[in-house]
Amino acid sequence: MKKYRDIHHYYLSNFFKHSELNYDSFWLFYNQEDGIQMENFLPDQKVYSFLWEYADKDILVKIDEWKRAFRRNDIEFLPEAKLHKRDYLSGKRKVYLDCLETNLKTADEKFKGLTAYDTGQRFFQIVTDEDLSFKDIDLSFLELTDTGDKSRALIRILDTDGIQTLILNGYHHRGELLKVCIVKSDKTSLKITEDLPLNIFENTYVSMPFNW
Repeated sequence: MKKYRDIHHYYLSNFFKHSELNYDSFWLFYNQEDGIQMENFLPDQKVYSFLWEYADKDILVKIDEWKRAFRRNDIEFLPEAKLHKRDYLSGKRKVYLDCLETNLKTADEKFKGLTAYDTGQRFFQIVTDEDLSFKDIDLSFLELTDTGDKSRALIRILDTDGIQTLILNGYHHRGELLKVCIVKSDKTSLKITEDLPLNIFENTYVSMPFNW
């Protein structure tokens, strides 16, 4: 695994002017067969794991609403799991947004098969303090239709007390997978000191969450 801090803000400068940049990004490159344990980088924190899917008009509405996003991708959870559900519209298409509230160890186990090569493009995580609840996360940015505005508003939720890290999925064209961690510049528990020396982003793909 290789770990870098993007000190030149190659990635975040796609969304913000340098004068507005109050955030940093950290890039974790890993092989799919080895997997990755985000708990090792962000210990003792809670994570909200989001997955979304479009409604399927080819099956009965009740079955479609029951399947939603997690069941549609064969992600199982216990009945007592803290599951949060939201519905949105993209044009005339209904979007199911499911969110599982867990610790990072459980999330690593449940979602290890999701990569940006496929379903992981619709997967996103918010890491928070233990005492932050789902209702404390301002999801109003999901109502925005402009993708640039939505992306900037999403990153700005890091200004909320208790929200620590946003985790995006991606891959490098040489075959490695990516976890991109975005944090507030003045507070992060990530201990990564090696700097990203070059702008490598022409050779990477990073899925922008909630881009429906």
